[in-house]
Amino acid sequence: MKNQPVLYDSLKTILHHMDANVRINMSIRMPSIRAIEKAVPLKMRCLSFSDTTVKINDVCYELNVYRDYPNGDVLPAGNDFDRFGFEIPFGSSPLLPGDVSFRNGDEQVVRTDTDELEERHQTKLARCKIILQFIAQQEPGVTLQWKDVWMDWMSDYVGITKKRLQGMENHAREKLKPFLCRRHNLPRPFNCYIQLSVKKNGEAKFLQRLTYTRKLYESVKQFNHILFANRPAIRVKNPVFIENHVYRIPVGFKMSANELTVRVLQIASIATMIEDVNRLRVSEGGNTENWWQHRFVKSAKELIIHDTLSAEESCLMLRTFESRIIRFHNLIPLTTEENCELIESWMSVKREVGSELWIGLDNKKRRKNVPKMMQSRMEVIRRDERNGAQSEASTVNKLQNRWQNRLEVFQKDQKDEKSVRLRSKSGTQIEICGEVCEDETMRHRLKVKIIEN
Repeated sequence: MKNQPVLYDSLKTILHHMDANVRINMSIRMPSIRAIEKAVPLKMRCLSFSDTTVKINDVCYELNVYRDYPNGDVLPAGNDFDRFGFEIPFGSSPLLPGDVSFRNGDEQVVRTDTDELEERHQTKLARCKIILQFIAQQEPGVTLQWKDVWMDWMSDYVGITKKRLQGMENHAREKLKPFLCRRHNLPRPFNCYIQLSVKKNGEAKFLQRLTYTRKLYESVKQFNHILFANRPAIRVKNPVFIENHVYRIPVGFKMSANELTVRVLQIASIATMIEDVNRLRVSEGGNTENWWQHRFVKSAKELIIHDTLSAEESCLMLRTFESRIIRFHNLIPLTTEENCELIESWMSVKREVGSELWIGLDNKKRRKNVPKMMQSRMEVIRRDERNGAQSEASTVNKLQNRWQNRLEVFQKDQKDEKSVRLRSKSGTQIEICGEVCEDETMRHRLKVKIIEN
């Protein structure tokens, strides 16, 4: 029986339902299908990057530099090396076209080739030798005591085992070799190569070994280019963004996210690679002016915000957002008057019917006072008194039919809650009601919903 080739459309359908890692491995091993594979939208549950890794779902791909010594020892290093063998810190590597930096900007790049560091290694080596020599003399019949050789610096080495001291001695000696190579213009005392490994369920598997003809960050860039370049759509259910790393992604890399959690300081970097997001959670984390003006923030379908903003900034922010659902909790308590201004600011922009604004409040009193003040500022259309189980079934049924089962706001602590329907001067009608929720950071809150424009 002859094997029948898979038709183009059939292959696209098969690829569409495959796990992202299976697709990527097929594309690497079978160049003939690479163009078709990249034409099909790539979907994954989770995606994260670091300086040396990319994690797709539960599989992590990692590139590392290894040192290969003449005696046969092979040791992982992680960092790049210069021609004498000095480690090159990640923080000093340059940004390439397309790279996205999540470096904080205030971290210090620690050099490994300074005179002060050489002196420190020499001191440690000398001290380890002295203590190891003393230990070696502790043979039967020898009366030499610590007090006979004691120096103040020895207190730092009390309790350290002989094996550990030998390791410290070897480490100091190894760190001094690049200084010797630089002093005599010698090549580094080991060869390097880059290894690509894949990790899953705690187990690492070797995939490929590359000659050290380019720096590690350049190899990571090339690997990510193979995985993600020229893809029209990358859809991620839950991207994870790690701070203090550079994402070596291809030029033009874009993805859409179902749910995304970010800190304010990350938004400017994330905005360069996010096309759209369904649910966006933003938490405080540094003073970043007007972070809410980024396109992907304004257009998120559902927006959840925890931040410390002034009342004026909060009003400006709410006018900017286009999201259908906004859940806003200002960690700085606002007055009843300021919370009313938030609602009016949100209403000042025409929104589609069904749009919702949830405002977190710091106490029960404001949860009751804000609706009362709003009634004095707008025309009252209807008031619904609610007393938990005493609510008439007919009223509940009417609301259920009218609001299409969206009665979750009355599920907890229904006693003495009110639903108030109001109309602004522009004709927009809203419904306001309070709720007690289990989230202690937003225990009391109000829900404002556009009923009619």
